[in-house]
Formats: sequence, structure tokens, C-alpha cells
Amino acid sequence: MRNRVQWFGKSMSGWTETGSSYLVQVTGLICGGVLVTLLAIYLVLLWRNRLKQRTLKLQKKAFRDLMADDSSLRHYLAGGEITPKLLDVRKVQQKALQEVLLQQLEESTDDLQRERIRFLAGQAFGTLYRTQLGSMKWSERINTLLYIEQFQMTELLPRLEEMMRSSLCSIQERFIILRIYARSGYVRLVKELLKRNTAMSDSQYLQIMLLLTDEIWEKVVDHYAELPVQAKCSVVDAMRIRNVQTTRELALLERLLFEDHVEQRIFSLRALAQIGRMSDGTKDKLLLAWHEERCIRSRLERLMYARLLGRVHTEGFIEHLNGLMGDPAYEIRQEAANSLAQYDQGIEKLRCVARVHPDKYARQIAEETLERKQYERKMA
Repeated sequence: MRNRVQWFGKSMSGWTETGSSYLVQVTGLICGGVLVTLLAIYLVLLWRNRLKQRTLKLQKKAFRDLMADDSSLRHYLAGGEITPKLLDVRKVQQKALQEVLLQQLEESTDDLQRERIRFLAGQAFGTLYRTQLGSMKWSERINTLLYIEQFQMTELLPRLEEMMRSSLCSIQERFIILRIYARSGYVRLVKELLKRNTAMSDSQYLQIMLLLTDEIWEKVVDHYAELPVQAKCSVVDAMRIRNVQTTRELALLERLLFEDHVEQRIFSLRALAQIGRMSDGTKDKLLLAWHEERCIRSRLERLMYARLLGRVHTEGFIEHLNGLMGDPAYEIRQEAANSLAQYDQGIEKLRCVARVHPDKYARQIAEETLERKQYERKMA
């Protein structure tokens, strides 16, 4: 038995020594591998950093050369003649040319020079951008679209239309393409705006509406009834911002005051309050509609109605403003009081409300408004 234990002990001792040696070798190899990998990564990063610095240095030099007084770019902008030297350039110089043209485009107020910049951009980058739009990198496609938008490269519109049909086209890319359509007056935009479930936000719709050319704007108004609700509200909001004054657009806004859709009514009330015009027939119709349904209107709609009555005056509105000054919502009472003050003898009317109105909140808001008006007169 004792011999067996001794033999086992020797065997274990031998195995331990062999295993320890093996572990040391494996650990050494792993550490060595890690060090080599880290060294390789460091060298690659160092190389990339130096390459980047060198590229930036070359770009800055190319930028300075292009901005020099006697450069081929200066000669082109002055005379309109493109020399091969401007187009036959390496990638670094092409990048510098792009930056210079963007800068010149932003700073220039001369229409002819801006036109020449865009034409040169089309000649220099048209093929490159066309290729980059097919890139698998989302960021590269987005940047390319933004350059196309800034240079207004209408020759690429068919390519953009093709891109819209691709499954790769994201919501953001689609929005930028529609912006390009809007800026360039591309009629295809109307068809795109008629589509439903586009996943665009209200602000994106509004941005597009505000960029529309007059011709496309007319077409969008023509197709107003077919637009999705989100786009309809943006059209009305754009009318407010554009301060439209044409009979056709004002008629549309007045018609929307009686729509079943609450949001469209609110947007049209706000737009007409901003524009400050309304036909007498619509005033009468509005009085009748609100006389019957004022209590069931939403808070925001009552607020916009109170604002509108202050911009579009008629005697019949005064009674409605008196009623709105007793509204449960403070901001509506305040808006109604401000609107009443804008009428002829508005201050006298407010004093009358402060004295005899049956609602205590209406009397309070009338007094507050009178005090504020008095303070404003003193400070003026």
C-alpha cells in the first residue's frame, strides 16, 4: 500500500510539472499574440492618421490654389469658360473643388455666378454623385443627396426617382429627395405628396410646402382634396406663413372653416386670423355655425376662433367675444378680451364687460386687460 501511494505521488508530481510548463507556454503564446495584435492595430491607426493628415494638407493646398486670384476657377467664374484643368483632377482636388464651390455658392449674391457654380458642379460631380447614390453606406447616400440639393442638380432628378423606388431608400432619404423635387419644381412631387402612409412628420411636410415653386404650389392646391390629412394641414399652415391673398386660396381657407375634420378647421382659423381677411358671407355663416355649436368645440378651436374675431371684424362677432370672455379656459378668456380691445371703442366695450357681464371670470379678465392696456399706454 505504501509503495502504491509513493508511486501515485510521483506520477502526480510529474503531471503537475508537465501541466505547469504547458500552461506557461500557452500563456506566453497568448500574450505574444495579443501584443502583436495591439502593435498591428497601433501601426494601422498611426498609418491612417498620417494618411488623413496628409490628405487634409493636400486638400488645404488645393483649396488655396483654387481660391487664388489667377486660378482656373476664378477665370471660369469671371468668363464662364471651363478648362480641362478644372475637371481632370484627382480625388483630393475634387474634394477641395466641392468645398470651394459650396462656399462660393453660399457667399455669392450674383445670379449669373451662382448659375455658373451649379453648372460646374454638374460637370465635375455628376458622374460621381450618380455612383454614390447606389452606395450601400447610408451616410454616403445622405451626404450625396445634400450636395445634390445644394447644387440643385436637376439633371439627376431621374436618378433620384429611380432611387425612391429602391428598397434601400430610407424615410430620411425620401424626405431629402422630395425637398429637391420641391426646390426644382419637379412635377413628380405632386404624385408623391398624394401617397398615404409616408411616415413623414408634420414639420417635414411643412418644409416641403414652403419650398414649392409657384407652379407646383398651384398644382398642390388643385389636388388639395386628394391629399392625406397630414399634408392638407401643412398646406393650410403654409398658406398662413406665405400670407396668401389670392381669391382662390382664401376661398379654400373659408371653406375649411366648416369641414368635419377638427384639425383642418383649427388650421384654417389660425391661417385666416394671420391673414386678416374674410368674405361677409363667410362671416355670417361662421356666426351661425358657432352660435349653435360653440359649447362643443375643442379648447384649441375656441382659442383660434377668439383670435380670428379680433382680426376680422363685424358687429355680430362682439357678442361671441363677450361669450368667450366667460370661457372656462383662462387663455381663451384672455384671447377674447384682447380681440375685443382691437375693435372700435374696444376699451369702452371692455369697461362695459367689467361692469355688467354676468360671469365673474369675464369681468375679471376685462379688468386685467384694461389694466394691462393702461400700463402699455404709459410705457409707450
